[in-house]
Amino acid sequence: MAMSWKTLSVAEIERRYNQALYAANAREVVRWYTEESRRVETELGGERFQYGQGPSEYGCWFKPRSPDQDIVVFIHGGGWKDGLAQDYTFPAQWLTRQGLNYVSLNFDNTPATGGRLFPMLNQLVAAISWISHHHATFGAGARIHLASHSSGSHLAACLAGLDWNALLPHAPGLVQSVMLCSGIYDLEPVAYSKRREYLKLEPLEVFALSPIRHAVNRKLKMLLVRGELESPEFIRQHDEYVAKLQDEGLSPRTLVGPGLNHFEILTTFATADGLMAKAFMELIGT
Repeated sequence: MAMSWKTLSVAEIERRYNQALYAANAREVVRWYTEESRRVETELGGERFQYGQGPSEYGCWFKPRSPDQDIVVFIHGGGWKDGLAQDYTFPAQWLTRQGLNYVSLNFDNTPATGGRLFPMLNQLVAAISWISHHHATFGAGARIHLASHSSGSHLAACLAGLDWNALLPHAPGLVQSVMLCSGIYDLEPVAYSKRREYLKLEPLEVFALSPIRHAVNRKLKMLLVRGELESPEFIRQHDEYVAKLQDEGLSPRTLVGPGLNHFEILTTFATADGLMAKAFMELIGT
């Protein structure tokens, strides 16, 4: 069993959240995300859309050849402070070949929100609402599968706790499944890590935005993924969230990428034969 974070010093908590200590190639892999995304965009084109009035409120949409197909919506990571939608378009090539729409969502990062997370979550809800009203203009069907990585998986897990049928009664059954890769599901220890320097986490926000403390939408199919070589706290967060879901009587699918760190695991979502790509297709039943 993983050691409780509450027994650790602040310095040790920070060490266990510092991905650079466990992924020496982090910058190289993140650079690969961007370069591969540029290559895919050059080849496929894609369409940019605005779901809101703000400059960061946009998405990148890639369509398959067949109409009325499901939509994969990706929520990027970056520690809540970095990342752009266009740097995470690399899965579009294989997903569109599989007959799926691929949408990479952009949203404000913490420098634009004053360190608050609620505005980011509200933007993602607005983006999904926009898609629910406009999917037909892209020739897409009305079913969404969420995919995410790192801090994006924290946000996606928050979305998984919402009652989408109540939020969007015009689009029943819109959100079908969610894949959470290498996420954070409890914000309390994060408030003691170096991230406290740019996150403004009041106690109410820590509680409200910690998925491990809330029920999930039981209608969603779930897949939780992590790399074998994640930092200790990311491993603990993954394992404890899986256990919480199981304690609630749910049966989430799980996947551990052998020999892969926090950043490398996402590269297995880049091609149809990748470890995470295959597990995702099994999840959505395609």
